[in-house]
Amino acid sequence: LEDEIMTFINNIARIVHEEVTRWGGLCNKNLGNAFLMVWRIGDADSLQSVFGRRRISNTSRTSSSPGKAFKPLSGKSMEVDLRRIPGLDIVSDKALIGFLKVIVEINRDRQVLAYRGDKRLNIDGKFKIRMGFGLHAGWAIEGAVGSMQKVDATYLSPHVNMAARMEAASKQFGVAILMTKRFHELMSTDAQEHCRKIDVVTVKGSAVPMDILTFDTLQDQEFPELHPPKYSNLSLVDVLNQQADEYSSSIWVQDSDLTQLRRLATPIFRDIFENGMNNYLSGNWAKARVLLEKANGMMTESDTGDDGPSKSILGYMHSRDWKCPLEWKGFRQLTSK
Repeated sequence: LEDEIMTFINNIARIVHEEVTRWGGLCNKNLGNAFLMVWRIGDADSLQSVFGRRRISNTSRTSSSPGKAFKPLSGKSMEVDLRRIPGLDIVSDKALIGFLKVIVEINRDRQVLAYRGDKRLNIDGKFKIRMGFGLHAGWAIEGAVGSMQKVDATYLSPHVNMAARMEAASKQFGVAILMTKRFHELMSTDAQEHCRKIDVVTVKGSAVPMDILTFDTLQDQEFPELHPPKYSNLSLVDVLNQQADEYSSSIWVQDSDLTQLRRLATPIFRDIFENGMNNYLSGNWAKARVLLEKANGMMTESDTGDDGPSKSILGYMHSRDWKCPLEWKGFRQLTSK
């Protein structure tokens, strides 16, 4: 694309920024082909007003919310049960919806779809824009980094790094969305039930196993063009903003974009995958192989013609000759950094 590359990136940025902002997020950094988005819940003082000093302790189990950040007291870490914060389930739901709407829009927006027909990109006739998203919950130090010549507002935290690891690992598992259990447990039960646990892993710098989950997204399909309701005085943008402002958990079953994205993840498929994954985690790899190969075969209509999480686990077992190691403890190390 040569000098048009900036126009290309800005078309993607337009969609990302619009949807994230609409669903309550903040656009913090544009990193060329990556973005850092934050759903902020407040600083230490605001959390202290909710919990009181007795409920904030100086431990290493520091947490906040989906990409949300606060400043620890005296630079020390704090233990906060964020699930007790009123309304945080709604904020967390919106964070996931914001990313899901980005996925839909990059497959619906006319300006973005036009690149599929650009001969400079479409050499083999298969060019399509794909993005990966990582979601995690944790504290961060919010501030300005730089000098008199250049200053950036940013968030510094191992939890920001964890979100980046989830984004990188989304490629390893062949999914568009990858979230940690810490993020998942903050969402409403209505949102949680549409997510799929896909593995238990450890990451670099930590020996603590954690669940990772996804929201299944079928992108190779046509998403209907949006229009404002008939006889409405509101513009389409106003209607979409109103939908986000008046969020209800019923959106998970009533919004056509969300139901269309996950249409291949049927109850039967999810049951077979879950059974296969549980056998893999418990060490019964022979049974896990049969079930996961069956689940993988049920996803022939997916964007890649298979199920990324099933394929990832099958590949891991195959690399060990399908034999569960004697030292197996029900998790593996995440290879993506």
